[in-house]
Amino acid sequence: MDKPFVLRIAVCEDEQADAALLKSYIEKSGVPSDPRFFTSAEEFLASFRAFKYDLIFMDVYMEGMLGIEAVRKIRGADENVVIAFTTNSPDHTLESYRLGAIKYLEKPVSPGGVAEALSFARLIRENSPRVTLKTEGGGREDVPLDSIMYFEQQNYVVAVHTASRVFTTSRSVRLDELEKSLPSPPFLRCHRSYLINLNYAHTCDREKNAFIMKNGDRADMRRGGFAKYRMALDRQRLANAKAR
Repeated sequence: MDKPFVLRIAVCEDEQADAALLKSYIEKSGVPSDPRFFTSAEEFLASFRAFKYDLIFMDVYMEGMLGIEAVRKIRGADENVVIAFTTNSPDHTLESYRLGAIKYLEKPVSPGGVAEALSFARLIRENSPRVTLKTEGGGREDVPLDSIMYFEQQNYVVAVHTASRVFTTSRSVRLDELEKSLPSPPFLRCHRSYLINLNYAHTCDREKNAFIMKNGDRADMRRGGFAKYRMALDRQRLANAKAR
């Protein structure tokens, strides 16, 4: 059975009343969601991973690290997550849009402003390129392509390594079939057991004959393919730079 759509939301807000107001508007919106609440930027960043959330409501002024600084750090890991700032002051409006925020909500936030942020995040989620994978037990996972770091063949199943978690597919899923169904680039079959997303590759290690991924994982290369794979990584980085 397919999993129901659920919008993954983080609310970073140190004022209890403001957090409660956001919670009530999210619940009344009718958008299926899973909101998580944090009382400081430091607490949020300690558990943050790229592609973990679809939408982040970030308070600008908090004790400790400001929300603006927290979002600068977030953008270093995840350029695409939808962000809406909440604030008592319009002072950081320009900076918020430089950081790609889609909303700058002045407190007390309005139900309309919250609903617009939810609708935008849902639209992005529903229209992002995805792959649907059969999982053990007969379920299905609908996974954004840009959240997948690499696939790894493990005996009779495929381990799917995403930016936030790892899960395994059913035995009917084959790496050869996945390779044919995914865009190349950025996906690259570098070994009989590995199919990687070049956007998550940190470097090519000649000594280990492997890609070293940004999280430190190792994805082996076929023997004799180092030069070709290094060139593929360089081309992907160049393409990404031109797209910015």
